[in-house]
Amino acid sequence: MSNFFSGIAPNHYELLTAFIDDVEGDVETANVESILTALDQLRTTPQRALVGLGQDWGSQAMAIQEQLTLYILERFKAGATIQDNWASRILATCGLKTTVISMNYDNVAERILSGRTGIVHAGWGRDTTCPHCKMRLLLNNACSCEPRREFTEKDWQGSLLKPHGSIAWRRCLNSSCCSYECLVADAHCRPFEPSKCPNCGSDCAPALVLPSMNKNLSATPEIEVMWRAAQCALEDAESVLVFGFSFPSSDALFRHFMRKAICKSRKLKRLGVIDINPECVIERVKKCFPSDYDAVFVSYPVVSGRIPPWIASSEN
Repeated sequence: MSNFFSGIAPNHYELLTAFIDDVEGDVETANVESILTALDQLRTTPQRALVGLGQDWGSQAMAIQEQLTLYILERFKAGATIQDNWASRILATCGLKTTVISMNYDNVAERILSGRTGIVHAGWGRDTTCPHCKMRLLLNNACSCEPRREFTEKDWQGSLLKPHGSIAWRRCLNSSCCSYECLVADAHCRPFEPSKCPNCGSDCAPALVLPSMNKNLSATPEIEVMWRAAQCALEDAESVLVFGFSFPSSDALFRHFMRKAICKSRKLKRLGVIDINPECVIERVKKCFPSDYDAVFVSYPVVSGRIPPWIASSEN
């Protein structure tokens, strides 16, 4: 993602800004994936090989990543608002049995899905139909504080699944705490604020898997349940609509997951792509399918700032 650091306050993120400037040369147009790749390579490069960089970035890699995490949280907090536009309306019209896989950190999807008419939330004495509540139940069942309930193939149905985490999730940073491996999703989809663990009083942090080529999923082990549920959903899907996800090479893990799910069940018959350049995305996603697979691929092109003609005609 380019322009991700546009508007960053250098006085608040001094180390991160200096590193971006040194690596990319232009903070305003720097690509976040390039910065994360540089951080990954710093961790695995011998210190003597880094002398020529002119800065001791290797020993500061963790501090740079901490500032990057804080910046990501701040950026998505500022933009996590629901707008009454055609994109929001598509999400709002999802059926109650639709499973949504979101690779975004923001809380827009859960707020739209949870606000639909007739949604039943957890704790009302009946089975919940709220995707956000179902997501929270998945995380709670995988929590290490209590004996884990065995994951079943139906738990994921109708849920909102977030394999990369969320700005509305928190986790305890104390490795000795029983809550250390628990991911807690805010019941009201509120973004993370500095807080203390209710069990041990240690600092909590947002649970985000940064978009690096080398995804460190071991840092948040309980996020495993999101990946397992996403795989089950893809295996069972007959129709998939891809919205704004371009299947980048940096997300090789998710691409591999999708390919294995498609090959295992061979249920997927139709895949649509909503994107500024959907044909390019379709070419990349086709690589997730076996060469002899028979599926229909439909493109839905988007022009920035305009309502797409294909949605306007479908609403008339």
